[in-house]
Amino acid sequence: MKYIVLFLFFPLIVFSQNNNFVMGINGGLYIANQNTSIQYNGNYNNYGVISILNNPLNQTKFDQFFQYPYYIFDIPSDIKYNPSSEIGFHIGWKKRKSKYYVDINFSDIKIQDFITIAVDNPNNLSPDPDYEPISIRGNEKRNMINLGFQKKIYEESKITLFYPIFVQFLEVKIVDNFITIDNQRYNIIHNFQTSTISNQSQGRIGLGFGSGLVVNYFANKDVSFEFGYHIQYSKTNFSENLDPWGIQNSIFARVVLNGSKYLKNLNN
Repeated sequence: MKYIVLFLFFPLIVFSQNNNFVMGINGGLYIANQNTSIQYNGNYNNYGVISILNNPLNQTKFDQFFQYPYYIFDIPSDIKYNPSSEIGFHIGWKKRKSKYYVDINFSDIKIQDFITIAVDNPNNLSPDPDYEPISIRGNEKRNMINLGFQKKIYEESKITLFYPIFVQFLEVKIVDNFITIDNQRYNIIHNFQTSTISNQSQGRIGLGFGSGLVVNYFANKDVSFEFGYHIQYSKTNFSENLDPWGIQNSIFARVVLNGSKYLKNLNN
């Protein structure tokens, strides 16, 4: 992915003297498709919650914590990604009614749920066991590069409406996945991972396509503000066995600057 970024930023140097060159920063909300969130539920992988609880190295600690016989009562089957922040950079080359552009965006996605452990406590005065919720969490990084073209479809006064289309390169990385018992973290190891360390990101890249709407407010010749929505149909390429296509959504706000003027001022 870093080589793609370097290649795409080469035109920054070439076109920086062109008065039609613009640059911007953006922030917003990223909503990931839920079709890959199941891998974080603790039961999807070879070394998951069952393996952790049955590991002889953990047995003494768990026996002391639960005190009585225990077993897994429930593992979440509908674990979901949380909406996450998205930040990024924008460079573009304007024409009269259109713009060619490159977006580079980053999102850190978090996921959290609970597994339920049943504890056969003889002192609870009930035929049912005690139920102990155990936190299960995951963290995932997504890096996105959009190569796009947008066309002006409406303009009135200082407001312009654009219709963008773009090709996307989507890099996905699992940062970690773990349960917490008695304030101690126990890592879940994914099928494509080979060690017990927590950060084992694989960094696979998938292709995608997208479109949406962008509203531009022209403040002056050097600054404008954009508010937009992107719908992306992209491949989340985690492994050979988990690489589905799905719809992702982004909502963002962006500050766009006259890039040519800004870079000239830096050089002076």
